[in-house]
Amino acid sequence: MLFHLPSALRRFAGDKEVVDMRLPLDVRMTVSDAFVMLGRDYPAIRQRVLDDQSGIRRHVNVFVNGENVRFMQGALTQVSDDSEIWIYPALSGG
Repeated sequence: MLFHLPSALRRFAGDKEVVDMRLPLDVRMTVSDAFVMLGRDYPAIRQRVLDDQSGIRRHVNVFVNGENVRFMQGALTQVSDDSEIWIYPALSGG
């Protein structure tokens, strides 16, 4: 599973643009589970992406394989070892 990090989060992962986390073959988990797993090595990223209930923070957009999880099952969206997860800060303004 590949996590693509925005520049604002790279400093919490040793300046990596992509973090590769491998799962045993055919293991499936949710987006929330994936960030908890990532948080074992990079707790500051987990804290900035997930809230206290393991939901995705309002001002963070997460895409799995090109699809925004907000239009899927949110933090409960299923991912697998070959998934690519992209994190984007939400933009606002008017």
